[in-house]
Amino acid sequence: MKKLFKLSMALIFSAAVLSSCESEEEEALAKKLSISNLVAENHDGGNEVSLGGTIHIDFEAQAGDEANLDYYHIELHDHPESGLIEDEYRIIDKTFMEKSTFKGLKNASVHEHIKVADTANLGAYHVVIVVVDEAGNSVDTEDGDVEIVVVK
Repeated sequence: MKKLFKLSMALIFSAAVLSSCESEEEEALAKKLSISNLVAENHDGGNEVSLGGTIHIDFEAQAGDEANLDYYHIELHDHPESGLIEDEYRIIDKTFMEKSTFKGLKNASVHEHIKVADTANLGAYHVVIVVVDEAGNSVDTEDGDVEIVVVK
């Protein structure tokens, strides 16, 4: 009887360990919401854009396993000497929630043209993309190194 009890307990323990490992492996393999192939450039493919010029922004958005894509947000901001967010000059800070071609998709290629104001500050601008899925999850390029430089 003791042998049967020990054998039963060993089987239960093994099953618990194996199912735990399987769920961790499944979680590790789960597809996550992501942004890739981000490019910000002028019409000649360089990163310098003149005042009054146009920035071309391209990126790929991929939905995760949890939900389809919903909308994206583009922000281009400079790096003020003060280091304060409230002192940043933003060329664009716009949410594209009305873009129905993006909502509900698993993958999307995005191409936007952003006009640089004649009054924009000269210098480097950080390009930030935020993608949000229908479950409210988000991913961004805040830590990325994509920049454009506004020149005269």
